[in-house]
Amino acid sequence: MIAVAARKYRDYGECRGAFERMCGDVGELTGAVHHTSEGSGWVWRLRDPGGGAVAVSSRAYERHSTCQAAYDRFRALLADLGSGGVIPWGDGG
Repeated sequence: MIAVAARKYRDYGECRGAFERMCGDVGELTGAVHHTSEGSGWVWRLRDPGGGAVAVSSRAYERHSTCQAAYDRFRALLADLGSGGVIPWGDGG
């Protein structure tokens, strides 16, 4: 698992639509690596233009550099998926 949604969605369709928008809008999203709330590791958060979190790391990392690399890979994945116009869900939907 790479990331988890930072928001709750009513159903699969709503979540899937939000992910597709996130892929298309990745250039407008900001994010950063932060200490965990307990201060014993690092997590990343991706935020929309209004500052609301849209995705967060699925786990805490021991090292800042490892967390930063995971964040950078996630952003690259979103950009790659968003650049194709259609996300290959594999379910025909």
